[in-house]
Amino acid sequence: MPKILNLEKLSPSQRWVLVVGSCLLAAVACFLASQRGTGLLSASLLFFLPLSLSAVLLGLNATAALSVLVISIALLNLLSASAPVWVLTVFILGVAVNYADWYRWMKAGDSREFQLQKARDELELAMNDARIAHEKVQSAHQANQIKIQRYTALNELARSLAMSLKTQEVVVLLIETISKTFMAQGGVYVFLLFDSSIGKSLHSVRYSVDTEMEVRLNRERLNPAEIFNAWVVSQAKPLYVNDTANDFRFQNYPAENKIRSLVSAPLMAGNEMLGLIRMESCFPSSFRQDDARLLSNFCDLGTVALEHAALYRQTIEMAITDGLTGLYVQRYYKERVRDEVFRALEHKLPLCLLMIDVDKFKDYNDKYGHLVGDKVLKVVAQILKETVRTVDLVARYGGEEFSVLLLKTPWFGAKNVAERIRQKVQAQQIMTSQQATHVTVSIGVSELNPSFKDVESFIDSADQALYQAKSEGRNCVRFAKTKAAL
Repeated sequence: MPKILNLEKLSPSQRWVLVVGSCLLAAVACFLASQRGTGLLSASLLFFLPLSLSAVLLGLNATAALSVLVISIALLNLLSASAPVWVLTVFILGVAVNYADWYRWMKAGDSREFQLQKARDELELAMNDARIAHEKVQSAHQANQIKIQRYTALNELARSLAMSLKTQEVVVLLIETISKTFMAQGGVYVFLLFDSSIGKSLHSVRYSVDTEMEVRLNRERLNPAEIFNAWVVSQAKPLYVNDTANDFRFQNYPAENKIRSLVSAPLMAGNEMLGLIRMESCFPSSFRQDDARLLSNFCDLGTVALEHAALYRQTIEMAITDGLTGLYVQRYYKERVRDEVFRALEHKLPLCLLMIDVDKFKDYNDKYGHLVGDKVLKVVAQILKETVRTVDLVARYGGEEFSVLLLKTPWFGAKNVAERIRQKVQAQQIMTSQQATHVTVSIGVSELNPSFKDVESFIDSADQALYQAKSEGRNCVRFAKTKAAL
């Protein structure tokens, strides 16, 4: 076997040397046999060696030509030696039989080579098909893994949102989960929340790029009138843009903004749009249609969570605020007063409390009716909220009585606030079905000092000042007298 492998490594010139050399050896043998007068038939058989080498090394065409040459030389030798007819006949028949067998063997070899090559080609095709099938299976597996990861994230988000009762928590959970789930190259993730109750757009934004870009792009991305946001708002359905440069809907979009691909979906609660979520990239084809569908699922979960947060907020507000005036109720107000008293004493901060009562409210209520009386309470409550700071606490203490806690305010500041409240209420016209009416208020003011043994004593001192104001003619402001510790 190693020798055959060595023959396969011979160059064409080396193969010809071997074949021609063997032919010369056979020719020399025949020549010597003719010189000695011996028979040439046995010497002619030596030509089977070069013919065999030719078949192995040179192929069919060279061997056929060499065979014709050998047969011709053999015939000339036989004719020159005056061989009998039967010898010539046997020689020719032997040549014919050998040629037939050799030809059949070569054809069988060609057929086997053809079948082998065919089998190789079929095997290669099968391997290519198997490779393609494997790549498809691998691609499908990767796609399924991505889907599993995304819907796992969707499931985890649903669980987290179910435990989130604050709007800010819902917004943060949504934007963080979306940015981690999609991870688009150069991605920007925007959340717009429309809050009709306060008349402005709330938002939370997280970028996958540097913070400077967040500041630079903040206004543009968060403008509901921006071209992509406006499309979602007007159509109330998801938007998918594979390449803004080739989308006819946004032909007027300025190219310098460098948004090439985008997906956006609204948060729809029935026919009301609570907001929208938007993903964008500076590269084209960063998102697919599947991304748009998945983002819609995220928005559906976000809508439910936002509605639950709003309902929870309304429930809390109903528990701590008065239904008529919108001010804090007495129970919650006292809890806040207790907290602020402890803080003021600890940090030695000034703190004042006002007790306010509408003068002769029962007579006014009997004269004009309960509806007008409710209107008076609403007007007084509105004046209180407009006069004090947003950090101050305002409560409906009971009936026609109100209370205000002025944080970090000394007695002279509280006096000015109380006087402004009294004057504004006195000047306010309250329209009835018959005429314009007026009401007045009496106000008692108390400043916190260490002499009070508890919060109730602090509130009671302001209440005593209120009684003094009412007993001294009403429509006035009176201060509590500082007492020694009780």
